[in-house]
Amino acid sequence: MIKKITNAQYMLSGVEPLADLLTDFVPMQDLSSAHLHSIARSSKLINIPVGELIADRNFLDNFYCYLISGEVTVMHDSSMKPITYNAADFGRLSLGDFLKNIRHLRAMSDVQVLVVARNELDSMLCWDQVAKSLSLELTAERTRDEDRDWINTLLTSNLFHKIPPYNIRRVLDKFTPRLVQAGEVVVRQGERGDECYIIKEGQAIVSVEDNTLSAPQVLAELLSGQCFGEEALANMTLRNASVTMESNGVLMVLKKRDFLALMSEPEIEGVSSQQAEAMVAAGATWLDVRSQQEFDHEHYQAAFHLPLHLLAIKARLMSDDGKYMAYCSTGRRACAAAMLLRQQGFDVTPVVRHLAPH
Repeated sequence: MIKKITNAQYMLSGVEPLADLLTDFVPMQDLSSAHLHSIARSSKLINIPVGELIADRNFLDNFYCYLISGEVTVMHDSSMKPITYNAADFGRLSLGDFLKNIRHLRAMSDVQVLVVARNELDSMLCWDQVAKSLSLELTAERTRDEDRDWINTLLTSNLFHKIPPYNIRRVLDKFTPRLVQAGEVVVRQGERGDECYIIKEGQAIVSVEDNTLSAPQVLAELLSGQCFGEEALANMTLRNASVTMESNGVLMVLKKRDFLALMSEPEIEGVSSQQAEAMVAAGATWLDVRSQQEFDHEHYQAAFHLPLHLLAIKARLMSDDGKYMAYCSTGRRACAAAMLLRQQGFDVTPVVRHLAPH
């Protein structure tokens, strides 16, 4: 890691302003609001004075680095002469994705850069885009009409983002319906829980008991599509409030043992970029699963573009007997696409090492 990045003075920015700034750049504009705010909390907006080193190739392989203002000089591996760029030259792309074979970057003037961890962002992109693809599938299934509210709650809950994206449909299958009656206490304060709930039909109230009060204090009302009790899935804590049904209804219930089982990430064997190039030369097809903006900037010749969030729509255009080499910027989205497409019978291998399209 670059020493200057480590020791730079961070600007004081709230999550909201930084989240707004993130949406200006690729591929953050594809993130859901929940994930956008999560990535904003870990991203850094940094001021670097003229003449200081900004990043080297290793840093750019591990972080998206966006030039907000100022000018930088770039030393390429293939050239002995540095080249100067300003913020407008990069558009919405990160420095490392816009330019290849960078040896290092240095501040030509006082600059401001936005730094985002690649693996964290790619993990969030994976979940968001697989969720969007699944949402498109469910929209086409008329029998799922009555399930849309609670399913959308699941797909946007930060808790369920801990589950690998290829297991999303399995999560849906693990939820079971439960009929409940008005006045029924579903969750009781102080008890240990091993289930979480999403309200499919009905309303409930959240309340807490306090020794200083003569009656439980009502904190909130829960309506159809809302989730409660989810902290029991991830932690060993006791219930910190009670939830009582205000009306008859239907809850969708997920048990802790099922949640934990779905958190395990299946291994998928991938190949290096050199191995992938050899397989393409032998007849396989490049499969680009990145965003439209990333694809438009550069991609492999004759690559089939299948953005992860459009997998449910565009997969039908793939050849049933073809071989595909899936790639993205880190390998994570490629692995997710390969796993999901294999489940549909396609022969897809992910490229798991950094790949520079040409």
